[in-house]
Amino acid sequence: MVKVYNLRASMIARVIGMDAYCSRQNHFEILVGNKEDKPVNEEYVAHGNECEKYGIAQVMITTGELVRNCGTELLGEQVNTVRPLERSDNIDVNLSCTPDGYVGSDGVVEVKAPYFVQDDYDKYITRYLPQVYFQQYLTGRNHTYFCIYQMGNSKVFNIPYNKDYVDNFMLPKVYEFSRYLVKGELDKDFKTKRNSKQDFIYKRECPYTEITNVKKVSNV
Repeated sequence: MVKVYNLRASMIARVIGMDAYCSRQNHFEILVGNKEDKPVNEEYVAHGNECEKYGIAQVMITTGELVRNCGTELLGEQVNTVRPLERSDNIDVNLSCTPDGYVGSDGVVEVKAPYFVQDDYDKYITRYLPQVYFQQYLTGRNHTYFCIYQMGNSKVFNIPYNKDYVDNFMLPKVYEFSRYLVKGELDKDFKTKRNSKQDFIYKRECPYTEITNVKKVSNV
């Protein structure tokens, strides 16, 4: 029987060691079944799911562009992209993402609806850059409309594809993580913030801009 590991965009920050709450070695042990993940807060999840449609609307209002494949009957179901990465006799490793929507031929949409008010937008966006770049990489899109939906204080940012981050900072860690999944256990050479601190510090800029010029929404 083949064991399938699915490295999802929503968890890719853990895989590359950039998650503030779960180290990559802990995430590995969770995936292989040696540890249990912490339970999610259902109230936070329900809040995010409920507000997602409002965030999609905010993107369309702010950019003037139509968001398709955003999980509605009129505009289409969300699209899950899966790419095989590693194969062995009994283990498959896939990469996958499901953006909250698509814009035109070159953009994706990601909506975050924090349960608690966020006012440090730079810090909040930085937390989700691995997910954003990973979605762009898998879908072949060159930018993301990133919406932080908060009642009365929502903002939309345009985040361009960062090839250097993806090729030189993210993917080497993804490939390493995948190889160890096939191997089945960690060893001293597995990179962590303890033994390779500098490898987990991205030293170049990650540009993005807030969109403030609200436009008329395009026709369906």
